[in-house]
Amino acid sequence: MRSQLFKKNIDYTDGPIGRNVYLISMPIFFELVAWNIDSILEVYWIGRLGPSALAAMTIAFITLICARAGGMGIRVPAQALVAQHIGSGDKEKAALVAGQTFLLQIFYYVPVSLLGIIFAPYLVGFFSSEDPLRSLAITCLRSGLMMVMFIDGIFTIGNLLRGAGDVNLSLKGMIVSSCIVFWAMPLLIYGYGSIPSLKIAGVFIGLGAGRLVGCLVMTYFLFSGRSKIPLKVRHLKPNKKQLFQIISLGWPAMGQMLFERSANVVLVSMLAPFGAIGLAAWSVGSRVNNMGRMPGFVLQSSSRTLVGQNIGAGKMERAALSARFVLYLLFFIMIFVTAGFFFWAKEIVVFFGMGNEGSKTAEICFQILSLGVGFEAARRVVAGIFEGSADTKPPMIIEGVIRWGVLLPAAYLLSYTFDLKEFGIWWSVAGSQVLGGVALFVWYILSWPRKQKAI
Repeated sequence: MRSQLFKKNIDYTDGPIGRNVYLISMPIFFELVAWNIDSILEVYWIGRLGPSALAAMTIAFITLICARAGGMGIRVPAQALVAQHIGSGDKEKAALVAGQTFLLQIFYYVPVSLLGIIFAPYLVGFFSSEDPLRSLAITCLRSGLMMVMFIDGIFTIGNLLRGAGDVNLSLKGMIVSSCIVFWAMPLLIYGYGSIPSLKIAGVFIGLGAGRLVGCLVMTYFLFSGRSKIPLKVRHLKPNKKQLFQIISLGWPAMGQMLFERSANVVLVSMLAPFGAIGLAAWSVGSRVNNMGRMPGFVLQSSSRTLVGQNIGAGKMERAALSARFVLYLLFFIMIFVTAGFFFWAKEIVVFFGMGNEGSKTAEICFQILSLGVGFEAARRVVAGIFEGSADTKPPMIIEGVIRWGVLLPAAYLLSYTFDLKEFGIWWSVAGSQVLGGVALFVWYILSWPRKQKAI
């Protein structure tokens, strides 16, 4: 099977399902490892600048991921549509989807970046009005907005390649990106020789430089004929019908991300009054916790491609079998991930700069968040199954109800009414992840048999 891992032109609508899950998931896994290395580097290097810098990055990061919700609304339907067209053998339509996806990415991020840079002081003011935290956060946010098109764009192009089954090409682009980031980030943060120290601004500029190079590499694969998507310049001409299809499928995916990320904005604003230690603990805990959800991200993207290509090929039963296999696999993986995060919480947070007074707070934060990580990963995978079948509304509905109907009210009550402070917020996050994962899984169990008959 190792010899097949880097084989081209694999047909994911035929052969053993377990083999196909392995062949498509392993490159995605290594790609996300590279992505998480970037995230770890951000926390590691900024952590050396102190808790105030970590807190400022938390504010900037939470604002940026809200802006990136639009990118999610573009790439999720793009991957599903490319997968279905490749599964049906229509590469021309897959290329048209890819070309229109590039256009939407540009049309969305250019105005968002410009407006965000102008209004950055007001956005940061939502979280804090005290210097030096406010000034640091504004600088960090503006540097991130300068590079956000590339920071997010690498994932959009990667989704196109993954939808086509070209997971190895997406991996190569991300590896190149991470190699650039590894050197660029500390160099720009701390400076060297004639290169000035940008301090906190260097984190996103260094990240953006690496992602820009990765985007160029992946774009070359698409235009050079190395991908199953035969992308040409003509596919970049606006096509109203295709643009509308991507947008009509994408707005629920965008809504899902907005529900999640805007709720996180409110959570961070609730955390801010408890001081820099609480914000820094959240920054470390949530970033590293993302690594725990990595199997969910891997299998979510895998399930989009596998389900989408099999549906495109008219093999609905095989799509259902692929979905079940992925869920069983995730269950066994997350048992070990959750246990490792819970019992090694202290060592992890100390490594990321949370020493002395902040270490205990960060350790408790991380342990609490680890309790919901398996359910959150499961929700991601089930969302991927829905998305692969071009049904993007159920994940959005569950996200909206859980985040705004359960998480935020519970966080306020526990933190302020019952005076649990930052610990109440972390417990609410973990509890909502459990509830959200169970709710979407139940929806999948009840709806999938009807979907099989309808398609």
